[in-house]
Amino acid sequence: MPNTPKKIVLREFSSSSCPLEALPETRQKQYLKRYLTDLGAKTVLEEPRYFDRDYLSEFAAFYSKSAAGYPNYCKRLHFFSEIDVSRNNIRAAAGGSPVIQKRLQQHYLGFVVIRPIPATPFGRTVLVWYPDNSPNTPRVTSPARSYSVHVAGIKLSVHGLAWQQQDSGVGACATVGLWSMLHTSALDDHHAIPTTADITRAAHKTASLGSRVFPSEGLRIEQICEAIKENDLSPILLSGDINNSQEHGFSAERFNNSCASFIRSGYPVLIVGRLGSVGLHAICAVGFRSCAPPPVSVSEFSLQDTLIPNLYIHDDNLGPNVRFKVHDNGPNRAVELIPDSPVSTSTPPQADPLSGYPSFTPELLLVAAHNDLRASPDTLNRAGIRVASDLAQIVGNFYAQYPGNAYGITLSTRHMILAEYMTRELGHLLRAQRKTLGRVRLALHEQVQPMSLHLGIVRVGLTNGTPLADVLYDTTDSDRNHSAFAFVFYQKDVGAFLNAMAQVGQLHIGIPIDAC
Repeated sequence: MPNTPKKIVLREFSSSSCPLEALPETRQKQYLKRYLTDLGAKTVLEEPRYFDRDYLSEFAAFYSKSAAGYPNYCKRLHFFSEIDVSRNNIRAAAGGSPVIQKRLQQHYLGFVVIRPIPATPFGRTVLVWYPDNSPNTPRVTSPARSYSVHVAGIKLSVHGLAWQQQDSGVGACATVGLWSMLHTSALDDHHAIPTTADITRAAHKTASLGSRVFPSEGLRIEQICEAIKENDLSPILLSGDINNSQEHGFSAERFNNSCASFIRSGYPVLIVGRLGSVGLHAICAVGFRSCAPPPVSVSEFSLQDTLIPNLYIHDDNLGPNVRFKVHDNGPNRAVELIPDSPVSTSTPPQADPLSGYPSFTPELLLVAAHNDLRASPDTLNRAGIRVASDLAQIVGNFYAQYPGNAYGITLSTRHMILAEYMTRELGHLLRAQRKTLGRVRLALHEQVQPMSLHLGIVRVGLTNGTPLADVLYDTTDSDRNHSAFAFVFYQKDVGAFLNAMAQVGQLHIGIPIDAC
């Protein structure tokens, strides 16, 4: 093997010497260039000889046997929103300068691995999100996690979720979508992240269906589910509720609330459907833009996330964090996802890489969940609807005495690790009430029966955003035995009503916990 130089190279992002410029002109390249330009990328640090775990697995499974003589190493590109990332600064950071290390971290935008595969060069890619400029309806990106990289002993971190380009040698769109799903923050140290080659092998282990493993021509739903189970997780499948002679798919209400529930829980969603006239395609939803509560009449309720405007998608045809508009076609019509590029903030504005890309019609949702999360999302939604329906009546009657202050009820559901609910979630809701927070945590720990590792949480609130109660459900039992541990109430009147309903047997929602 020739002695390939390993010297770190620094280049201007906007120059013709930027390593991205040498790659073929594709939508993925155009998208990444515009994304990085709008993030303010100024400098590229290139590691010219980088051993990438995912590519090494692909190389061993397929490319090492090719007569083309592919090398077994990649390039890794790091991007900074700082023009003064010089070799002297890199040397100072490597020498332990905390000031320079902090400065590099502050301007770090993420990395892109460039594989030595001409047709599909983009390997593991993690980039920061665009700044969120809508604080009233924030972007929800719970599946994102922190990735740490080391360059000459310098540690840098980026918060996001890994994406890569489809490589038909060892995987297809469903494979790379599932690969992104298994990077999620919802998983723990007990679940090692598989490579795309590992996923393809797992999919064929018990469901090969007569096809060869490599090169992969794509996976069927049964194979995707088998790959999930081989990674010690459980597949959750949701089909659409629109099924007529004209189309198959999801109503906007079912699609939006299901995706939002999973993503809030930290689970990315593999969406299988039809890409325009091209045919079947699979994409991975990694975030969504939250919405203002829908208009609700007094004494009525609505699902909180019915009107979410955008999903953020990892699409191997395009890139990471691609914004799609959720388009509601009306009653008894299937919802569509339409590419929706934000306005370019660069000067001059970059061309839209999504121009001409077809719309996508979802037909199936698939999630890789923990094995002990046995209760289905539909069951949790039905339980929440029962609680919200009863609460809507009492809240409507209560506020009727205050003209101009009448509210309806909103409902949202999610799954969460018990420790996360006790620490982060309650800490956020009760951050201004430390005594109450301490009392609630102790009450949940001491008064409630031992709770499951993962909770099903039904949150009901007013349309003005005020939380009313959380009902906490056991996720380890069957749907028929779906039961609540406790309900945490944030308003005295609501707590009194729910407690009275529970005492007469009209609601079975466990132990009351006062968080007022």
